[in-house]
Amino acid sequence: MNQEMIARLISGMVMHFFVAYGIVLGGSLMAGMAAVLTRQPPFQEIADYALKLKIWGLVGALGGTFDSFLQIEKVFAAGSMSPVIRQIIFILSAFMGADTCTRMVRWLVHGDAL
Repeated sequence: MNQEMIARLISGMVMHFFVAYGIVLGGSLMAGMAAVLTRQPPFQEIADYALKLKIWGLVGALGGTFDSFLQIEKVFAAGSMSPVIRQIIFILSAFMGADTCTRMVRWLVHGDAL
């Protein structure tokens, strides 16, 4: 792998991480605002929605519901493994972003990080 390919891989990892992080954080904060407007306990709603939005942060960061998985299937059919590894790294990066944000939100709201 040359330096340009490594730089693109790291750039993609960072992008997937923070997109997933942002989806969970933004959705949780908006749920908290909605809870205030509807006279619900905002901190509980924020923590609950952080858990509910974790999978959607992952899906959103990957650009759709099954795009990455379809890419992996195409690569297996062609017999090339390098794009599969790249997609798996992106999936793990997006998961880490969503999970990190969920843990951070729960820690800030309740003092526990799961």
